[in-house]
Amino acid sequence: MSVQHVTRDDRGTLERVTQALYWFVVIDVLLVVTSAPTVVTWMLLARDASNIPLYTASLLFILPAVAAAFWAWRAWTEDPDPVPLARFLRGYRLNLVDSLKIGVPGLVVLTVLATNITYGEVAGTSALNIAFLLIAAMVAAVMMRSLSLASALSFRFVDILRLSVFTLLTMPLRTLALLSIGVLVAGISLFVGDYAFLFLASVLTFIVCRSEQPVIARIREQFVADPED
Repeated sequence: MSVQHVTRDDRGTLERVTQALYWFVVIDVLLVVTSAPTVVTWMLLARDASNIPLYTASLLFILPAVAAAFWAWRAWTEDPDPVPLARFLRGYRLNLVDSLKIGVPGLVVLTVLATNITYGEVAGTSALNIAFLLIAAMVAAVMMRSLSLASALSFRFVDILRLSVFTLLTMPLRTLALLSIGVLVAGISLFVGDYAFLFLASVLTFIVCRSEQPVIARIREQFVADPED
């Protein structure tokens, strides 16, 4: 009897592992497909400083995909579902507008900073490059935190930004985790290849989603009213 019980447990574990792998593969494929316009744009553009605005503008296609992945991962952890496609597409539809509201101003700022860094020697501002890099990292962190919050909570755009800045300042460990993931993505792109991180996109979004859970839990506790009150 004990042998049969162990067999049933093993089969249950195998099924859970298989389902998790299926989710990771499907979410990764969906992220690559929805980010295809960005990838194609980067492949076609020449590596020239004058194309910086086009490089950054093309990132707008990635932001809704990332928000959709966040939404799908949270839905999966709360209620496992064998159909990740439906979860991802629903998350994409629900977060499309909010992700663009977050992305457009953030990418404009990043474009200006990247241009200043690139033309620093010509403009005589190269001494400020480190400051520009730090500001760019802060902007990227605010954008990613905002995407995470917008995919889980229904707040106004201005409130999302305020809460993003608030949690980045008051939850340093979560902020460090977010920045570390950003460094990891940059390292993969730099040392492995510009598009290598796309094949790890599902893993990276899952890691961010799990890392951001304490942030969302705190906001729900402090700023979301209990419907029973």
